[in-house]
Amino acid sequence: MEISANELRNVLFKVLIEHKDMNKEGFSLESCRSMIAFMDMDGTGRLNLQECRQLWNKIKEWQEIFKHYEAEQTGFISSYEMRNAINDACFHLNNPLYNIVTTRYANEDMNIDFDSFVSCLVRLEGMFRAFQAFDQDGDGTIRLSIMEWLQLTLYA
Repeated sequence: MEISANELRNVLFKVLIEHKDMNKEGFSLESCRSMIAFMDMDGTGRLNLQECRQLWNKIKEWQEIFKHYEAEQTGFISSYEMRNAINDACFHLNNPLYNIVTTRYANEDMNIDFDSFVSCLVRLEGMFRAFQAFDQDGDGTIRLSIMEWLQLTLYA
């Protein structure tokens, strides 16, 4: 029994609809595809029960962080709050990377909704995980061929 990106989107919408202060639109199909790629350990493009459970635990953890910074219950956090939320999720970035995150995930008012927040954290965790897998000596550098780079980043 496995779940596709479309099925995941429907399930998450039904579960999160109860949280009216969160995620008013549900998750986009692209976000659900990213979540599948993030948790899909066997490369099937679908999540099994264990992978779904792990994803759900991550979403709940990230939801608590988001709710902490989204005190006004607008469904958004500001780009400034996003920096703190990313830190709370254990990702420590430099200022140029925070600016990239804002450019990529904030709307025209410089706010981030829960869908974009989760998409950002999925991407960051996936990138950190992939880097650490290639950084076998732990020196903070890796060397990849173009094919390795494409294989690493295309599905992510």
